[in-house]
Amino acid sequence: MKQTIQDTTNIRRVAVWSGWLRLSHLVVGSAALVLMVTGWLMRHAPSVEIVAVDWHYLAAALLVPGMALRIWLLFSGRPVERGSQWMPGDNEWHAVAQTLRFYLSLGRAPLPRWYAHNPLWKPLYLLLYLLLGVLLVTGALYDQRPLFGGVYLPDVHRVFAVAVTLLVIAHLITVLWHDWKGQSDDVSAIINGHRLFVTERSGSGVSGLRETVISPDQIGRPPRND
Repeated sequence: MKQTIQDTTNIRRVAVWSGWLRLSHLVVGSAALVLMVTGWLMRHAPSVEIVAVDWHYLAAALLVPGMALRIWLLFSGRPVERGSQWMPGDNEWHAVAQTLRFYLSLGRAPLPRWYAHNPLWKPLYLLLYLLLGVLLVTGALYDQRPLFGGVYLPDVHRVFAVAVTLLVIAHLITVLWHDWKGQSDDVSAIINGHRLFVTERSGSGVSGLRETVISPDQIGRPPRND
């Protein structure tokens, strides 16, 4: 009888993201989306500019506690939520290369598994939060006086806003793509905090799974960044 993948694998559901992390993600993500939409309306839809400005400032006010919570988790959260996890570890560069091949092949190459953060996106998450911080500062100090030469603070704010918009759109596309093409469950994990891990049973003899499975000894703990 032909052996199926279901016969040779285990699926384990593991709590990865805390409620605080998911709350921070919800607040920051919602605020960023509102800021993107209202920022565009302020510039391109004069008829609703006043309303857009009000919502823009409300979203900025919401972003502050969301980012403050995320910064607190960098030091006090679970190991996978701390600052050390925002750069790939020595044992994750192979997964970074595999993820790049997945993107460049338009999803035809296998997508690797990871415990918490996508190793390729770790520094991009850090960059995103740094850009959001710059937007908060430049938005709070919004002034039409030139900073130097012919560069004005609104121009700086606009450039960083475009960078954030591109990163957010890329993040949304790739997360959905991971769930669709791979065995990832990023979307549900950020909602309920749990991820599903496929582990190969010993002696199964099934080939072709190493690109998409995680070893059993990794279940329940994040990979170290040493």
